[in-house]
Amino acid sequence: MLRFVYNLFVIYKIKSVKGRYNIIVDDLKNFDFYINLNKNFKTVKDFLDKNELNNMEIGSYEIIDSDIYVNIDEYQTKESSLAEAHRNYIDIQIVLDGNEKIGYTNIKNGKIEIPYNLEKDIEFFQADCDFIKADNTKFFIFYPQDIHQPCISDENKTKVKKAVFKIKIN
Repeated sequence: MLRFVYNLFVIYKIKSVKGRYNIIVDDLKNFDFYINLNKNFKTVKDFLDKNELNNMEIGSYEIIDSDIYVNIDEYQTKESSLAEAHRNYIDIQIVLDGNEKIGYTNIKNGKIEIPYNLEKDIEFFQADCDFIKADNTKFFIFYPQDIHQPCISDENKTKVKKAVFKIKIN
């Protein structure tokens, strides 16, 4: 019961920023509170517990076929980029090293800039996003209705290493 109440509090806290958002962001140490939101979040938690993500090579790692996988990537943050959304996968994003800002808004608030690519499960938007600082203490969960704009410089351009778990929606 306590986990359920905590989850509602966090979702309400984010949603109430302007009354139009429903992303989930929290301290990584609290990830256990969210494993009941999706049957595959427990698999992600187990993978986090068994693997040192910082030591993993850049690449894509299947956890359960193409239903759950993680992309480990390194990149330089930038001043701006298009926002994105996915239709078939939930993203769980965790910055492993460095920091960035991640923009977010509801898909209803975006204007499609690059149409949906079924093979890559991505479409790009122009959107007026709000931003949250992302570092190695937080995780972000983005559902298909959540436009997100990662890779944005916090203050100065910096190198970031990030894990993005992709969980197929059934």
